[in-house]
Amino acid sequence: MTFDELMALVSEDDVQTLQFPESWTQGRTAFGGLSCAFALQSMLLHCHDERTLRSFSAQFIGPIAPNEPFTLAFNLLREGKNSSQYAATITQHDQVCLTVQGLFAKDRRSIVEVPYAHVVDKPAANPQQCLPYVKGVMPNFFQYVDLNLVEGGMPYSGTQCTDLSGWMRFKEQSHNYNWTHLIALIDAWPPSQLQVFPTPAPASSMSWHVECLHLPEINAHDWVGVDISTTAAHNGYAYEDATLYSESGAVIAQSKQTVALFA
Repeated sequence: MTFDELMALVSEDDVQTLQFPESWTQGRTAFGGLSCAFALQSMLLHCHDERTLRSFSAQFIGPIAPNEPFTLAFNLLREGKNSSQYAATITQHDQVCLTVQGLFAKDRRSIVEVPYAHVVDKPAANPQQCLPYVKGVMPNFFQYVDLNLVEGGMPYSGTQCTDLSGWMRFKEQSHNYNWTHLIALIDAWPPSQLQVFPTPAPASSMSWHVECLHLPEINAHDWVGVDISTTAAHNGYAYEDATLYSESGAVIAQSKQTVALFA
Protein backbone atom coordinates (compact mmCIF):
# COMPACT_ATOMS: atom_id res chain seq x y z
CA MET A 1 0.00 0.00 0.00
CA THR A 2 1.20 3.50 -0.77
CA PHE A 3 1.31 6.26 1.84
CA ASP A 4 -1.75 7.95 0.32
CA GLU A 5 -3.68 4.65 0.40
CA LEU A 6 -2.85 4.23 4.08
CA MET A 7 -3.99 7.76 4.90
CA ALA A 8 -7.29 7.05 3.09
CA LEU A 9 -8.02 4.38 5.73
CA VAL A 10 -8.41 7.05 8.42
CA SER A 11 -11.96 8.30 9.03
CA GLU A 12 -13.58 11.10 11.04
CA ASP A 13 -14.55 8.65 13.78
CA ASP A 14 -13.27 9.61 17.21
CA VAL A 15 -12.19 6.00 17.81
CA GLN A 16 -11.26 3.63 14.99
CA THR A 17 -9.37 0.41 14.42
CA LEU A 18 -6.66 0.29 11.77
CA GLN A 19 -3.63 -1.75 10.78
CA PHE A 20 -0.72 -1.45 8.38
CA PRO A 21 1.44 -3.93 6.41
CA GLU A 22 4.90 -5.10 7.44
CA SER A 23 6.36 -3.30 4.43
CA TRP A 24 5.94 -0.04 6.40
CA THR A 25 7.99 -1.10 9.42
CA GLN A 26 11.22 0.23 10.87
CA GLY A 27 12.63 -2.67 12.85
CA ARG A 28 9.83 -4.25 14.86
CA THR A 29 7.55 -1.20 14.85
CA ALA A 30 5.75 1.07 12.43
CA PHE A 31 7.91 3.67 10.72
CA GLY A 32 7.57 6.59 13.16
CA GLY A 33 6.56 9.05 10.46
CA LEU A 34 3.71 6.77 9.44
CA SER A 35 2.31 6.37 12.95
CA CYS A 36 2.45 10.15 13.45
CA ALA A 37 0.78 10.68 10.08
CA PHE A 38 -2.12 8.42 11.09
CA ALA A 39 -2.65 10.59 14.18
CA LEU A 40 -2.28 13.84 12.24
CA GLN A 41 -4.69 12.68 9.53
CA SER A 42 -7.34 12.12 12.20
CA MET A 43 -6.82 15.68 13.41
CA LEU A 44 -6.97 17.13 9.89
CA LEU A 45 -10.28 15.36 9.25
CA HIS A 46 -11.74 16.92 12.41
CA CYS A 47 -10.67 20.46 11.46
CA HIS A 48 -13.42 21.90 9.24
CA ASP A 49 -12.58 25.57 8.88
CA GLU A 50 -9.60 27.69 7.84
CA ARG A 51 -7.52 26.74 10.90
CA THR A 52 -4.18 25.35 9.81
CA LEU A 53 -1.58 23.25 11.59
CA ARG A 54 0.83 25.46 13.56
CA SER A 55 2.69 22.91 15.70
CA PHE A 56 2.86 19.16 16.22
CA SER A 57 4.31 17.19 19.13
CA ALA A 58 4.73 13.43 19.55
CA GLN A 59 5.91 11.03 22.22
CA PHE A 60 7.02 7.61 20.96
CA ILE A 61 6.16 5.30 23.83
CA GLY A 62 6.09 1.75 22.50
CA PRO A 63 6.23 -0.31 19.28
CA ILE A 64 3.23 -0.70 16.97
CA ALA A 65 3.24 -4.16 15.38
CA PRO A 66 2.29 -4.62 11.70
CA ASN A 67 -0.61 -6.74 10.45
CA GLU A 68 -2.34 -6.43 13.82
CA PRO A 69 -5.16 -4.06 14.75
CA PHE A 70 -4.40 -0.90 16.68
CA THR A 71 -6.76 1.76 18.02
CA LEU A 72 -6.51 5.39 16.97
CA ALA A 73 -8.41 7.70 19.32
CA PHE A 74 -9.00 11.41 18.66
CA ASN A 75 -9.68 13.90 21.47
CA LEU A 76 -10.67 17.57 21.24
CA LEU A 77 -8.79 19.30 24.07
CA ARG A 78 -10.05 22.83 23.48
CA GLU A 79 -11.83 24.77 20.77
CA GLY A 80 -11.49 28.54 20.96
CA LYS A 81 -12.52 31.38 18.68
CA ASN A 82 -9.27 31.27 16.70
CA SER A 83 -7.47 28.08 17.71
CA SER A 84 -8.04 24.42 18.47
CA GLN A 85 -5.95 21.97 20.46
CA TYR A 86 -6.28 18.32 19.45
CA ALA A 87 -4.78 15.10 20.78
CA ALA A 88 -4.58 11.60 19.33
CA THR A 89 -3.42 8.35 20.87
CA ILE A 90 -2.50 5.01 19.33
CA THR A 91 -2.88 1.92 21.52
CA GLN A 92 -2.28 -1.74 20.76
CA HIS A 93 -2.77 -4.74 23.05
CA ASP A 94 -3.98 -2.34 25.78
CA GLN A 95 -0.65 -0.48 25.71
CA VAL A 96 -0.17 3.16 24.74
CA CYS A 97 2.22 3.31 21.79
CA LEU A 98 2.05 6.95 20.65
CA THR A 99 0.61 10.22 21.91
CA VAL A 100 0.35 13.29 19.70
CA GLN A 101 -0.85 16.87 20.17
CA GLY A 102 -1.60 19.37 17.43
CA LEU A 103 -2.28 23.10 17.48
CA PHE A 104 -4.52 24.42 14.70
CA ALA A 105 -5.22 28.14 14.39
CA LYS A 106 -6.58 30.79 12.03
CA ASP A 107 -4.50 33.58 10.56
CA ARG A 108 -4.50 36.75 12.70
CA ARG A 109 -3.65 40.37 12.05
CA SER A 110 -0.47 41.58 13.73
CA ILE A 111 1.96 44.48 13.52
CA VAL A 112 4.82 41.95 13.77
CA GLU A 113 5.86 40.55 10.39
CA VAL A 114 9.06 38.54 9.85
CA PRO A 115 9.44 36.95 6.39
CA TYR A 116 9.89 33.21 6.05
CA ALA A 117 13.53 32.22 5.84
CA HIS A 118 15.07 30.82 2.66
CA VAL A 119 17.76 28.20 2.22
CA VAL A 120 20.18 29.06 -0.58
CA ASP A 121 22.97 27.44 -2.59
CA LYS A 122 21.74 23.87 -2.21
CA PRO A 123 22.60 21.43 -5.02
CA ALA A 124 19.61 20.04 -6.89
CA ALA A 125 18.27 16.59 -6.03
CA ASN A 126 19.80 13.67 -7.92
CA PRO A 127 17.43 10.69 -8.29
CA GLN A 128 20.42 8.49 -9.19
CA GLN A 129 22.02 8.99 -5.77
CA CYS A 130 19.24 7.92 -3.41
CA LEU A 131 19.88 5.65 -0.45
CA PRO A 132 19.28 2.09 -1.68
CA TYR A 133 16.63 -0.22 -0.31
CA VAL A 134 18.32 -3.51 0.56
CA LYS A 135 15.90 -6.03 2.01
CA GLY A 136 16.98 -7.20 5.45
CA VAL A 137 19.52 -4.37 5.76
CA MET A 138 17.52 -1.16 5.33
CA PRO A 139 14.20 -0.48 7.11
CA ASN A 140 11.27 -1.97 5.17
CA PHE A 141 9.62 1.41 4.56
CA PHE A 142 12.67 2.56 2.56
CA GLN A 143 11.10 0.88 -0.47
CA TYR A 144 8.50 3.68 -0.55
CA VAL A 145 10.75 6.75 -0.24
CA ASP A 146 13.53 8.42 -2.20
CA LEU A 147 16.18 9.84 0.14
CA ASN A 148 18.91 11.68 -1.74
CA LEU A 149 21.82 12.29 0.63
CA VAL A 150 23.69 15.48 -0.33
CA GLU A 151 25.91 16.17 2.70
CA GLY A 152 26.89 13.83 5.51
CA GLY A 153 27.73 10.14 5.70
CA MET A 154 25.91 6.86 5.36
CA PRO A 155 24.70 5.16 8.55
CA TYR A 156 27.38 3.05 10.27
CA SER A 157 30.20 4.56 8.19
CA GLY A 158 32.28 5.65 11.20
CA THR A 159 32.53 9.31 10.22
CA GLN A 160 32.99 12.14 12.73
CA CYS A 161 30.17 14.23 11.24
CA THR A 162 26.77 14.28 12.95
CA ASP A 163 24.97 16.58 10.49
CA LEU A 164 23.37 15.80 7.15
CA SER A 165 21.45 17.41 4.30
CA GLY A 166 19.39 15.88 1.55
CA TRP A 167 16.24 15.71 -0.53
CA MET A 168 13.24 13.43 -0.05
CA ARG A 169 9.93 12.39 -1.58
CA PHE A 170 7.56 9.43 -1.74
CA LYS A 171 8.04 7.19 -4.77
CA GLU A 172 4.32 6.69 -5.45
CA GLN A 173 2.57 9.82 -4.27
CA SER A 174 -0.77 10.56 -5.91
CA HIS A 175 -1.79 13.77 -4.10
CA ASN A 176 -0.05 17.10 -3.73
CA TYR A 177 1.72 17.49 -0.40
CA ASN A 178 -0.21 18.10 2.78
CA TRP A 179 1.13 18.08 6.33
CA THR A 180 0.88 14.29 6.66
CA HIS A 181 3.36 13.83 3.78
CA LEU A 182 5.76 16.36 5.25
CA ILE A 183 5.59 15.08 8.84
CA ALA A 184 6.21 11.54 7.61
CA LEU A 185 9.11 12.52 5.36
CA ILE A 186 10.95 14.51 8.05
CA ASP A 187 11.09 11.32 10.10
CA ALA A 188 12.14 9.15 7.16
CA TRP A 189 15.82 9.97 7.61
CA PRO A 190 17.81 7.80 10.02
CA PRO A 191 19.03 9.74 13.08
CA SER A 192 21.99 11.76 11.84
CA GLN A 193 24.20 10.33 14.62
CA LEU A 194 24.09 6.84 13.04
CA GLN A 195 26.84 7.87 10.62
CA VAL A 196 29.25 7.97 13.58
CA PHE A 197 28.53 4.33 14.53
CA PRO A 198 31.28 2.08 13.12
CA THR A 199 28.95 -0.95 13.02
CA PRO A 200 25.15 -1.36 12.97
CA ALA A 201 23.43 -0.53 16.27
CA PRO A 202 19.96 0.81 17.01
CA ALA A 203 18.75 4.32 17.76
CA SER A 204 15.21 5.32 18.62
CA SER A 205 13.29 8.60 18.49
CA MET A 206 11.65 9.31 21.85
CA SER A 207 10.07 12.75 21.53
CA TRP A 208 9.49 15.08 18.61
CA HIS A 209 8.24 18.63 18.11
CA VAL A 210 7.61 20.36 14.77
CA GLU A 211 6.88 24.05 14.21
CA CYS A 212 4.77 24.18 11.04
CA LEU A 213 5.62 27.57 9.52
CA HIS A 214 3.66 27.43 6.28
CA LEU A 215 2.62 24.96 3.61
CA PRO A 216 3.29 26.15 0.05
CA GLU A 217 1.83 24.42 -3.00
CA ILE A 218 4.09 21.40 -3.59
CA ASN A 219 3.29 18.97 -6.40
CA ALA A 220 3.20 15.24 -5.75
CA HIS A 221 6.52 14.43 -7.42
CA ASP A 222 8.49 17.46 -6.19
CA TRP A 223 11.43 17.07 -3.82
CA VAL A 224 11.52 18.47 -0.30
CA GLY A 225 14.85 19.39 1.29
CA VAL A 226 16.05 18.88 4.84
CA ASP A 227 19.07 20.01 6.88
CA ILE A 228 19.64 18.08 10.12
CA SER A 229 22.13 19.08 12.81
CA THR A 230 23.00 17.57 16.19
CA THR A 231 22.82 20.23 18.88
CA ALA A 232 24.19 17.92 21.61
CA ALA A 233 24.80 14.23 22.30
CA HIS A 234 25.81 12.78 25.65
CA ASN A 235 24.94 9.96 28.06
CA GLY A 236 23.32 7.93 25.31
CA TYR A 237 20.92 10.61 24.07
CA ALA A 238 21.14 13.01 21.15
CA TYR A 239 19.21 16.19 20.39
CA GLU A 240 18.82 17.10 16.74
CA ASP A 241 17.29 20.03 14.89
CA ALA A 242 15.99 19.92 11.33
CA THR A 243 14.88 22.53 8.81
CA LEU A 244 12.49 21.53 6.03
CA TYR A 245 12.31 23.53 2.77
CA SER A 246 10.89 23.46 -0.75
CA GLU A 247 12.86 23.21 -3.99
CA SER A 248 12.68 27.02 -4.20
CA GLY A 249 14.38 27.22 -0.78
CA ALA A 250 11.35 28.45 1.19
CA VAL A 251 11.52 27.12 4.76
CA ILE A 252 8.41 25.07 5.56
CA ALA A 253 8.97 23.71 9.07
CA GLN A 254 11.48 23.31 11.87
CA SER A 255 11.82 20.13 13.89
CA LYS A 256 13.41 18.99 17.17
CA GLN A 257 13.90 15.37 18.21
CA THR A 258 15.29 13.54 21.24
CA VAL A 259 16.96 10.30 20.16
CA ALA A 260 18.12 7.37 22.30
CA LEU A 261 21.46 5.94 21.12
CA PHE A 262 22.48 2.35 21.75
CA ALA A 263 26.14 2.58 20.75
